Amino acid sequence: MTSRSPRLGDVYLVSDDALSLPPIDDCKVHRERRPVVVLSGETTNSDPAWLTVLVVPLSSSTTRKTRYCVKLGVGDGNLTKKTWARVPAVQPLAKGHLQDFTGSLPADKLEQIQARVLEYMGLIDEDV
Repeated sequence: MTSRSPRLGDVYLVSDDALSLPPIDDCKVHRERRPVVVLSGETTNSDPAWLTVLVVPLSSSTTRKTRYCVKLGVGDGNLTKKTWARVPAVQPLAKGHLQDFTGSLPADKLEQIQARVLEYMGLIDEDV
């Protein structure tokens, strides 16, 4: 992990095999690292005793895109290509798996991801 404490909305590269992207029996592990967006907040992210962060994996493939995924463009968080935030694959990740920090998402994109997480969990209506 880098020396910088992860922050809400940060984009990091992680080894693809550190993530779980269902369906597992149909998932190909890529050699290149995959970007993730940090969704957990400052309280746990900056606490050295707290060993995990909550992340949403990103993917450039449209194969597993759902209505809960959020499209991110080139340049968002310094991404080099268009990607999809895979909200249904939200998961904890050991802080030690965070590798290179690439940037932070614009506030509007982060808010879209957060809203889709709440929709996916059934906590807000899709029309909100």
